[in-house]
Formats: sequence, C-alpha cells, structure tokens
Amino acid sequence: MFHKRKGKKMRHMSLSLESNSQYGSLGGAELGPDSPVPDTLSAMAQSIQEDWDRCADLQTRIVDVRGTKVLLVWIRGSVNLSRLELSVLTPLTEIYRERPRLEHIQWALRSCRLNPLRTRREVNQMIADGGVVLYVDGASVALSVDSGDAPGRSVDKAENEPTLYGPQEGFVESLDVNLALLRKRIRSPHLKVESRRVGEYSHSEVSIVYVDNIVKPQLVEEARRRISGLSVDTMSDIYKLMELVTDVPKTVFPMVEETERPDRVVGGLMQGRIALMVDGAPSCFMVPVQFVTLLASADDYYMNFILTLFIRLLRHMAFWLSLLLPSLYVALLTYNQDLMPTPLLISVASQHRGIPLPTVLEALVMMVSFELLREAGLRLPRAVGQSVSIVGTLIIGDAAVRAGLVSAGMVIVVAATGMASFALPVYGFVNPNRQLQYLFVLVAGLFGLVGIVTLGYLLVVHLVSLRSFGVPYMGPIAPLNFHDLKDTFVRAPWYAMDRRPEQMETVNPRRGRTRRPGPTKQSTGENP
Repeated sequence: MFHKRKGKKMRHMSLSLESNSQYGSLGGAELGPDSPVPDTLSAMAQSIQEDWDRCADLQTRIVDVRGTKVLLVWIRGSVNLSRLELSVLTPLTEIYRERPRLEHIQWALRSCRLNPLRTRREVNQMIADGGVVLYVDGASVALSVDSGDAPGRSVDKAENEPTLYGPQEGFVESLDVNLALLRKRIRSPHLKVESRRVGEYSHSEVSIVYVDNIVKPQLVEEARRRISGLSVDTMSDIYKLMELVTDVPKTVFPMVEETERPDRVVGGLMQGRIALMVDGAPSCFMVPVQFVTLLASADDYYMNFILTLFIRLLRHMAFWLSLLLPSLYVALLTYNQDLMPTPLLISVASQHRGIPLPTVLEALVMMVSFELLREAGLRLPRAVGQSVSIVGTLIIGDAAVRAGLVSAGMVIVVAATGMASFALPVYGFVNPNRQLQYLFVLVAGLFGLVGIVTLGYLLVVHLVSLRSFGVPYMGPIAPLNFHDLKDTFVRAPWYAMDRRPEQMETVNPRRGRTRRPGPTKQSTGENP
C-alpha cells in the first residue's frame, strides 16, 4: 500500500481503488486486438477489463491530478511500490497547473524512462512484462513507466561449470542482467542484441547476440529466419529453443554449446559465433558448435598454454575411454582372449570363476546400477546426495563382489568409466556417452572387437556428416584445417592465435597483432 502523505499538496490529489477481481492475466492466446488506444479513461479501463478478465493480481489506480484523471495499471509482485511512489506519485503531487495535459505529465515524470504505447496490444504486452502503464484521460497514447522489480536472484557462481581461475559470475534468470554481464566484458557498440517475441501465450523475449563487425552476416540472417519461423505456445527455457532451431534434431550429440558463464560466451562471440538467450533461463547457448569446442574448458584459457596441453589431451582421452572401456573389456573376455597377456588373462579368468551371469549381462547390470546411484545422488538434497551416491557405490560394489554376483574387475572398469565421464567439461556431452555405452557393450557381447570397430566407424561417419548452422561438426579435423588446429587438442599461446577460426568465415579474421613476447635488446645489454 502507498504511504499517506500529509500536506497541502495531497489535498489536490485523490486515489480511488478499482476492484482488482475483474482484471488479471491474458484471457486468450492473443494480447488483445491491435487497435489504437482508446481516447477516454473509461474506454481505456473497459478495454483492460475485457482483455484482463478474472485475474486477481492486476492492480489499478485512478489518480486525480488537479482535475485530470490518470490511470495506473500494473501486476502485483512485479513492480517496486517504493519506486512507483517516489518516481510517479510524488512528482504528480507537485503539479500546480490546473487540468494538466499529457505533455505536462511527461515533464513531471522526466526522471523516469517513458515510452509511448499506441495500441492495446502494446499496452497488454507492457503489463504482461511487469511494467507500469500510465494513461491520461483524453490522450491518444499511453505511457510505460520503468518501475519494474520482477522477482529473481542475484548474480552468483556458475554451478554447473565451476573453475579454479578466472571470473566466477554466472547467468541468472533475468535477461537484462545477463545482457549487462556481456556488456560489462564487451564495451563496444558493435555488440548487437536483437530481440524477438516467441510463444503464443508466454510471449517470451528471445535475443540474438553477436558482434556485427566480426560475425558472418549470413549466420545472423539464418538465426533470424529460424526464430521467426517458430510457432509454439510457450518458450520458457532454452532447451526447447535448442531443439527447435538445431540442424539435426535426431542425434544424441549436442548441436549447440550451452553455457552459464558470461566469459565463455564472450570468447565465442569473439570467434564469430552468435549467442541465443531466453528471458527466464539461467543459461544460453551458442552456435555454430564443433566437437572439439565441447571438450574445451574455461580454465584452459586462464592457464599457461604448456599446462593446457596435457589437460586437453587427457580430456580427449577421457571421452573415448568413457565410451569404449566397458565394451572393450567385454569383447576381450568374451571373444578375443588371445589378445590379452597370459598372466592378465589368468588373473581376470580367476575373478570370473563362479560368476552366474555372462560377461555382457554382468557389465549391463553394473552400468545400470551405477546410473541409478548417480541419478539418486542428483535428485536427493545436496547435503546428503553426494554422501549417498559415494557410500552406496562403495557398499553395493563391495557387497556384490563378496556375494559372487560380479567380478572385482568389472567393478573397477565401470567405476573408471564413470570417473572418465565426469572429466568432460560440458555436462550435455556426458549424456551421449552414457547412452552409447550400452550400445557398444551389446555389440561387443555379440560380435567382439569386430562389432566395436564397425559401430565406431558408423559413429565417426555420423559425426562427420553433422552440421551446426552450416559449419562442419568435426572441423577443423574433418575437413582438415591446419590453422584452426591451434585451439583443438592443444591451445597455442595467445600471440600465435592472431586470427579467428577460418571455418567461421568472419568479416574481420584478424584477432590481434601482438608480437611474440621476449626480452628487448636493451634488457639483454646489446647495442640497438
């Protein structure tokens, strides 16, 4: 409720509360007819009553400003009432002109950001967005007042992409805050933000973010075309948008790069990529994406390039290890025992003596059990989830080995596979491995190494055939581009990465002209 103020000024201004039960959220799929704003206050109130029926959270106030009636409309919980009182109601009390017109009201509210609303659709959109609509009796337009205070959380650490070095800020559910985090890092007018309304009911704001003198213009145009062609009822998260704008929806591999780190988005924009953001989503995604990009971590760019070499190679090895290790173990024990050294074969065979299940079924049972424990750890409260998953794995694994249901070697292989999958920096890249593991194990149990090689060949063919917004998914490996290999398996020093990726076809391919660092002739004592 507004605070009552005593004094002579308040005697010139009266507030009347209209019934709120007749207003509320949109009564239909549309935001109301796209007709001009009514020219009388009673007609304006009637149009809002028609469009916002049976919604108790809509608030209306009719204010008498020295003979001129002013209508204020907003959604309860989306507006800061203190700001509304200080920036709107208080200035209105300071108007001494009798029967002030719209331009006098605008002058009194000059400290607020005002935008004209000329149609009923624009008025309803502003109300739905959590703004305040101000209408002066007899005016041909309404005004939007910036007094919004939508509920949300403050900027915090990125939960799903933790790093040891570099900034710790992560995106939140507010699109304005997320864009401000990008503006904080790219302080240039070349950072462009194009917004679209998507969703027949939600009317969610979807933004295309890019750097105009770097990105390929056809890439931006393609993003505009795909978003403009969307026809859905709601668009409340980026995952639905991912699936609707991707090139190949029928693949288990991520065709976009999802991230909740502003610094990672800035790095992608500087490479000539674009970011797609949705209001209400605490993350965004970038396109185009390549296979090697998903195996790069933010820490790689905050460490010495020599140290990054080993870590990146380890990460690539972890991907293929998590995918193939259980199937190789099953194939070697089932069909290809002659490829194992004799001492190792004897040791492994002795472990499997008395196991009632075939090797392939034993592997599947252990993999499913591990996945159940992992899912249980995710769904339980954080205080106990990690403890339950770790203790449950140890107890169940030890009990299964002691009971003779599984072998100790199989427990080690499944545990090593799980640890290798956790080494992948992008969580969306872990799920394909978790699903493909079962297919490789089944093929290994039926055909041995021949089945693994055949399925692996089909997998590579599938990866090579993928495109992300026209860019090869396996580039710069296939097709091979030696220049772009500087940031794949290794990260070259910054002075050597002086050009942007060629496969992005950027407008400005030059990244920088910094020379290789080193001592000057004066510092070494040599004559110039």
